[in-house]
Amino acid sequence: MSDHECKDCHEKEQENVEAISFARDVENEVIQGIYANIIIWPIVACIFCYIAYKINTSLLPYVFIDEQFHVDQTLRYLRGEWREWNGKITTPPGLYIMGWIQYHITRFMTNWSTLTVLRLTNFIGGVVIWPWVVLRPLYLFNALGFWPVTLMCFPLMVSYYFLYYTDVWSTIFIIESLTLAMVLPFGEKYSIWLSALCGLISCFFRQTNIVWNGMIMILVVERRAMIEKNFNTLSFNNYLKLLLQALENFKTLVLPYFINFVLFAMFLIYNRSITLGDKENHVAGLHVVQFFYCLMFIAFFSVPVWFSKQLTISYLLRFIMNPVQYLLELLGIMIIIRFFTIVHPFLLADNRHIPFYLFRKLIGRSRIFKYFGMAPIYHFCTYIYFEIMRPSVMVFHPILPIEIKNPIDLPIQLSHISWTVLMMCTFMTVVPSPLFEPRYYILPFIFWRLFITMPPEPFWGNPEGKLTGTKRHFAECAWFLFINLIMYIIFKKVEIKWPSENTLQHIIW
Repeated sequence: MSDHECKDCHEKEQENVEAISFARDVENEVIQGIYANIIIWPIVACIFCYIAYKINTSLLPYVFIDEQFHVDQTLRYLRGEWREWNGKITTPPGLYIMGWIQYHITRFMTNWSTLTVLRLTNFIGGVVIWPWVVLRPLYLFNALGFWPVTLMCFPLMVSYYFLYYTDVWSTIFIIESLTLAMVLPFGEKYSIWLSALCGLISCFFRQTNIVWNGMIMILVVERRAMIEKNFNTLSFNNYLKLLLQALENFKTLVLPYFINFVLFAMFLIYNRSITLGDKENHVAGLHVVQFFYCLMFIAFFSVPVWFSKQLTISYLLRFIMNPVQYLLELLGIMIIIRFFTIVHPFLLADNRHIPFYLFRKLIGRSRIFKYFGMAPIYHFCTYIYFEIMRPSVMVFHPILPIEIKNPIDLPIQLSHISWTVLMMCTFMTVVPSPLFEPRYYILPFIFWRLFITMPPEPFWGNPEGKLTGTKRHFAECAWFLFINLIMYIIFKKVEIKWPSENTLQHIIW
């Protein structure tokens, strides 16, 4: 295909996108979304309450997998042993402090077991704080993008609403940092400082959140630079304008987050590692295939977002029109699989996690499938990751300035700069880890998903009349609930006996 033909195709595609946007029934879509959230949330909350009751009374009334370390450390704090530390714990004490607070608030109100009370910390966070405090303000600014009740049902998070793990509050604090930076509910100055504080607190639950602090800082600077420095179609110039904005407004925009980076650097120097304990089994490496694992999970969970006739045809056309490029890309992926795959001993030894079965039955089932089966899957998932974000990235005029003069009035969208930073942050948080852990993909998915506007076109067929993304929103929520149902059935029905454990084991993510 010639450059001229490519340009014509691109222009026609843009016209189609504009036509779809023009025909979108925004008012009805927003109203339907508000009602859907109000109706679905109490139903789902009641279901989750029932599951929590069953888990704590009959299915799992004892510590499970890593809970033994987290509960043990919290009990030490409850006994006043603040200087004692369990050497198997790799994360800072944020969860244990939250558990300590939760226990002292709840112990006078109920006769529940200590384990149930501690698990309640994550349940309240996931079912109440996450959708209503963290996501709701962002939703009000981007009602066409996502539903809070849907992200509340995100399967990788739901599993940990019922357990005592670090992931729920790690996500809550870092996304609250993003919310404060985007929505500015307390004015620009105080909101940015509170955003940085939430970002710092999130690092007490998971150290890699310092990377997402950088992402949020870039967004804060970028949203002012694009207005004050007049972003345009010259990408390199925009990077220079961003740098100038950061230098000129260092005290107000950069310093709050810069303090977090300095404190984290001091922690690294003092600890001599990013992990606190069990350093032998958590050595950082170059596990590049982990990035493809992450994109594979993102593509799987976002099927209702991307599945369409248009995307399927565009992927096939890309292969038909550029077969040599496609084969070279596959070759590159195969080289990465060959030289940058790490199979951690924990992966093959622990049959209580989904990755154990994924690796044995799919990813690593045979040498031939590992390369010729998985490489095309990774390629397609990478295409989805980029292609779904592309229509949601801000487009600037070559000359004319942005008409918006206040950052709070800007849409919840990424520019080409922050989109690049998002990819870098995703890479930096998952690739160093030798473990194939789906919960490491929670934040890469959430950050990616929050900045996507749900496409309004039908799942299959041609667009007709006024379009909305409501069906896709409903489908996404139903998809998450269906996955959660399957995982709950597996968790309930499949019981595993371990020689080293006195209690029955179950399967989680």
